[in-house]
Amino acid sequence: MWRNTTAHERKDTEFLADAVDRVLRDRGSRHLADRALHDEAVIEPLVADAIKAPQSPRHHAEGPFVEDHLLLASQILSAVLGEKLHLVDIEEFAALKGFEGEIEELEETLKENASLYETFVLCHDASKWTTVCFDAPEGSGGRAAGFVADAWAHRHDMGISERAKFRARYAAMYETFRLERPELSPAETQRQFYATHAIDVHYAGHDRAIHSPVYRALLDRVSSRRRLQPRDVDLLETLIAHHLDPIADFALPNPAAILRYHAIAAKHGYDADDFVDLLQGCLFLDTVCGSRHRADGRVRNDPSILINFLRSEHDFAPWRRAEKERVREEKKKRARNVLFREAGLDGLGLMDLLRMEPGPKFGKVLATIQAAIVDGTEIPKFAKAIDVEIEKRIDAYFKLAFPSGE
Repeated sequence: MWRNTTAHERKDTEFLADAVDRVLRDRGSRHLADRALHDEAVIEPLVADAIKAPQSPRHHAEGPFVEDHLLLASQILSAVLGEKLHLVDIEEFAALKGFEGEIEELEETLKENASLYETFVLCHDASKWTTVCFDAPEGSGGRAAGFVADAWAHRHDMGISERAKFRARYAAMYETFRLERPELSPAETQRQFYATHAIDVHYAGHDRAIHSPVYRALLDRVSSRRRLQPRDVDLLETLIAHHLDPIADFALPNPAAILRYHAIAAKHGYDADDFVDLLQGCLFLDTVCGSRHRADGRVRNDPSILINFLRSEHDFAPWRRAEKERVREEKKKRARNVLFREAGLDGLGLMDLLRMEPGPKFGKVLATIQAAIVDGTEIPKFAKAIDVEIEKRIDAYFKLAFPSGE
């Protein structure tokens, strides 16, 4: 018999954009994401404001409002947690030969920290409503309407009333445009509005705004409802404050930039490897999957920043990668041993079934059977009744290992 016992039963790969499209078509996950987001918006006025903030298609072609971005990121997380999306089945990641362990570890990081990432999705862009600013180039419809491209320094210095004025003007223009074209989908309306007016939407300093008392208090409340520990809340504050940094640091492979993230971790007393792993999970949800752009006439996702981050981490310290791989293998071995014991395929279970005494001979038989299950090779043959029982126990093992029925 042949089995594949990597993190899950491998399937044909699909390109990232196709995988995201597939997740978007899942009405069940969309409903759950929508309910979770809007339940939070009912409780938290800051979230209710944030989801209304506009976004432009050059960086956010997933939809015209921050709500679309948060819903997509939430759906992606739900798909990973529900075993409907596996990172190793994404073609761009599968093409990273030799990085299979890192890709599987990233997926496990998302699963093991589900509440942390749910909170990240809800809070990481909460300040976009209050930090929004607009650009429009010379000669565009947006410039004619008063959306002047200002220096970044001015964007940070804009007052609340000035931002509110431009926000209201943009909203009015967009609503008029939408009502004149009722046959268009929200994404197509966004595309055509941008083609007409060329207004880019930015959010100056929205990442670091999490340090302000009002948004840190929001983070505390959302985290409390998900029963996160105080240390995890502090960690989330740091992750949100730096969630945009990899976009600039890893536009190209940049091993030296890894030092910066180790320094951030050291400053706050975090394990450097754990901090980098968690930040890569944020990058996957927010930038790689949750943010879409239009190219060649269709909406796409760009995994290059995460890929460059992974390559940079390896090139920065290859020996650390070897150590992490050793730790990953030990963790997998411990998890397999638990399943072997529950399925009766551990030493005691097989010793009783095979009526063998402990010793080198039995040790070799045990290792051969377990290795065959893990590697997907032929199981050794014994008496017919024993073979049937081993097969039953192997089936029980795989039901435990793959409860979703993969």
